[in-house]
Amino acid sequence: MTGSGSLHGQESGILVTDAPSPEAPGGEKAVPGEPNHVLADLNDRIADARLGPEAVLNAVTSALSRIRRGTWVAYLIGKDPRTVKVVAANEKNPQMARYLEDMHRSGEASGLAFADRVIETGEALLMPRLTREDFLNTLRADVHSYFVQRTPRPSAPLTQEDLDWLQPIADRTGLAADNAQLYADANSRLERLAAIRSVSLAMAASGDLRLTLQVILDHVLAGLGVDAADVMVIDHSDGSLVSSAHAGFRSTSVPEYRLEPGAIPHNRLQDRPRVEMLTGGALSHLRRRTLFAREGFRAYCAAGLNARGRPVGVLELFHRSALEPDDEWLSFLDAIAGFTGVAVDNAAMSEALRHTMPSTPLAGAPKLSNLERQILGLVVEGTTNAAIAKALHLSQSTVKFHVRQILQKVGAGNRTELARLATREGWM
Repeated sequence: MTGSGSLHGQESGILVTDAPSPEAPGGEKAVPGEPNHVLADLNDRIADARLGPEAVLNAVTSALSRIRRGTWVAYLIGKDPRTVKVVAANEKNPQMARYLEDMHRSGEASGLAFADRVIETGEALLMPRLTREDFLNTLRADVHSYFVQRTPRPSAPLTQEDLDWLQPIADRTGLAADNAQLYADANSRLERLAAIRSVSLAMAASGDLRLTLQVILDHVLAGLGVDAADVMVIDHSDGSLVSSAHAGFRSTSVPEYRLEPGAIPHNRLQDRPRVEMLTGGALSHLRRRTLFAREGFRAYCAAGLNARGRPVGVLELFHRSALEPDDEWLSFLDAIAGFTGVAVDNAAMSEALRHTMPSTPLAGAPKLSNLERQILGLVVEGTTNAAIAKALHLSQSTVKFHVRQILQKVGAGNRTELARLATREGWM
């Protein structure tokens, strides 16, 4: 028997296989009034969207397995219909529930394919005449053997009455899972916007490319949920790719990598990123296959870094399990790759400019009054004018005046440039 619920492109299904465990012989039917109590309790449990969709399914199946003995399985199809989350619960036989979850994760869950019919049609399904033998015959041989050994014959068949009290719970579960996913998506968007802002500030405040790239990679790991990432920059003297920054690797040999010209074709660096699965065949064609195998990577994605219409490098992502990116994931990766390409190009232009400019001795520290030095120190620390005024017992207008004076004396255009100059030249 299954119930279903769907909203906003997400669909869910709840399945119960009436298979009492040896420790609890005999089926147990819901008693009058009890389903309403269960539904009220579930409303309290899953009202918090911060649970997350999978936690919602866990709460529902766990509660139901305490009311109607058997193995309860909940399915949740994501925005990408190829992705399905499966959660199972059996209070009296938890090993059975874990086995079903593992079977789905391994892609071997064809034995419960009739649940797909409920999800596709949105209509509840009751199969009172499905015998235990008929059900077992839908399973692969090894799964069939497991069920035969671990599950006794059910003694209480499922009825229309069971379906009537289960359907409202399935509907509520679908709504709760959808709300939880919307909440998670909103939080993810806010976090990614904050990450982009942080990256742009890092680019503006630091002239050190490696430091900027490390900030970018930290946000890549957090915002995209991958295990490791690196930035490979094109050496235009020979076209090879050189590692400039990396994060998340267990091996200490990653910085030594230099990929020969053409290892990642330049025309591919201008394509939209795509995720590749690192199966045995795919690994055999990679120069770094030994490293990837040692690290345990199973998914790989390369995002080209482009600036002024030409490739300057690649941002590589690695994950130790399958990746299932959606459009928002790819859009965030595109945005981060864009910032990274600009950072790499800016650093290259600065380096080229330093080589073409005649060397001149660094200017000494500017002549500043004691008060101006105090204000400069606070500006370098990122203190606002209001906070500086409070710390030095001055008015904000007085602080603004002195900041303008300091900018004129050192030839800086803004506070960020002033802080960078003071740090680089060692004025403080």
